[in-house]
Amino acid sequence: MAGTLLEVFLHTTGFVLRYPETAFTGTILGMLQPGAIFLYAQSVMYRDFRLRLRHLAHLLPVLGAAAVFVVGYYRLSTEEQVSVLSDTHYPGVMNSVVLAIALHTIMLAYLAATLKKISRFGVELREIFSDLDNKELGWLRNLLLAYTTAWALSLVYCLLAHILRVTGSHEWLTIATTGVSIAILLPMSVLAFQQPALFAGIRPASASKDAAPRISTADQFPELPTAQILQLMEEQRPYLHSNLTVDRLARLAGLSPRDLSQFLNQQMGRNFYEFVNGYRIEHARQRLADLTEKATITDIMYESGFNSKSVFNTLFRETTGKTPSQYRRSFRNND
Repeated sequence: MAGTLLEVFLHTTGFVLRYPETAFTGTILGMLQPGAIFLYAQSVMYRDFRLRLRHLAHLLPVLGAAAVFVVGYYRLSTEEQVSVLSDTHYPGVMNSVVLAIALHTIMLAYLAATLKKISRFGVELREIFSDLDNKELGWLRNLLLAYTTAWALSLVYCLLAHILRVTGSHEWLTIATTGVSIAILLPMSVLAFQQPALFAGIRPASASKDAAPRISTADQFPELPTAQILQLMEEQRPYLHSNLTVDRLARLAGLSPRDLSQFLNQQMGRNFYEFVNGYRIEHARQRLADLTEKATITDIMYESGFNSKSVFNTLFRETTGKTPSQYRRSFRNND
C-alpha cells in the first residue's frame, strides 16, 4: 500500500510534472507487495519456513512492471514523459487500461491465493490441535480482506477513469485509499507484529508426508480397533486438558501422530479437532443436564476442556440446537 500511496501523492501534488523521472516508482515498488505478502503469510503459518531460491519467482511482478515502464516511459524524452503524465487518467499506470487492469489483477490474484492458503492452514490446524485460540490467524485473514477491499476499490476507480472517463473522482480515491490504510490496515498491521508471539506456527504438512507414506484405506489398521481409542477417551478423559494435541493423544494411544490422524479421518469420519471437542461437548452436556450440578456454565466450560466461550457456545449450539443456558434451563423447567 505504501507504493500505491506514494504514487497517488506524487501525482496529486504535481511533483511528477516537475520531476517526471520519479513517476511510476511507487507503482514499480508496489509490485513487491504480492510476493512479499504471500511469503510472509507462509512464514507466520509454518515455523520452519525459509526463503529458497525458487521464491525468486515472486519477483516477476516487479521485474515485469519495471520492464513495461522502461520501454513505455523511461526511454522517452522529458517532454514526452510530461505529455504522458498529462494524459494519464489514473496515477501510476500511464494511459493504459490494459496495464492498469493487469497490475490490479496480479495483486488481487495473490491476495486470493494467500487467503486460500490461510483457509487450508485452518484445516491443518484441526488435524493437530483441539484448541484453535490464537492459532487460526484471523487477524491476518481480516487484514488481507481489508487490503483486498482497498485494491478492489482502486480497480473500480481505474475502470471509471479509463473507460468511462469520469472526472473529479481523483480526490475521493485518495481520501478513500488513505482512509482504509489508516483506519484498518495500519492498526491491523501493528497487530500482525504482536500476534505471532502467541503462536509460533506448525511444521509444514509436506514434511510429514515425506516422512511416512499415506495409508489409503481404513482396512490397513487391523491392530487398532476402534474400541481401543474409545476406551482411552472414556477412562483417561484426556479431552479435559485444554491444550491436548494430536501428539499427546498419540503417545497415550501408542501410535504415531500421523497414524492417529489418519485413523480418526478414515474410521471415525472426523478430524482431531472435531473428535476431541465432541467429547468435551458431551461432558458439558451431561453436567448441564444434572439437576444436582452447582457449578456455573463458565466453570463447566473450562472444566470440560474449553478455553473460549464463543467456541464453546458455537459448538454446543451446533450439537444440541440450544445455547448452554437454554439447555440447562430446559431441565430445570421440566423438574
